Amino acid sequence: ASYFVALQIGAVLKGTCYFAEEIFHLQARHRGSWRRALNACLHVRWHAALLLASGSAYVALLGGDGRSLSLHLILACFCQLLFLVLGLH
Repeated sequence: ASYFVALQIGAVLKGTCYFAEEIFHLQARHRGSWRRALNACLHVRWHAALLLASGSAYVALLGGDGRSLSLHLILACFCQLLFLVLGLH
């Protein structure tokens, strides 16, 4: 379950990076609409639903230790950012 959480975090981070780049092309590509740019880069509903489902499964499997959950999620975020920076994705 933690692998799926990490994948969703990675997808959200990647979409966020794409959105940051698309801001410079807002007028030309998206007719000045921030919403269109966001939808083109990050499928918010899809990723939010998958992140919620995989996060819930992860919490259920973890057994209730909140500090351990936080540490795992921080490490998953760090690993995904590292993969993006190194171009491994």
